[in-house]
Amino acid sequence: MKRWRLALVFIVVGIILGLLISRALTIRYLRAELIRLEAEKAKIQKEIERLSARLAERENLKLLEYLARKELGMVKPGEELYILVEDGDLER
Repeated sequence: MKRWRLALVFIVVGIILGLLISRALTIRYLRAELIRLEAEKAKIQKEIERLSARLAERENLKLLEYLARKELGMVKPGEELYILVEDGDLER
């Protein structure tokens, strides 16, 4: 009877140790995965910042083109500029 109890204790302790080791390995894997994902997040964040800067630069160029066309009457090569003059604008 004593052997049976001792065997049962070893089995229970073995199961508990197995569960603890399994949990420890899972935690270790998840920590490594978290580190990898944080590094990937930082890389993606840098890419977002780079693309945002490019977008802002592009929008600035569009604004510059708009102002050059509207305020200065500039045209692109191959385009022609037509200025409409109303009768009231002419001096007589």
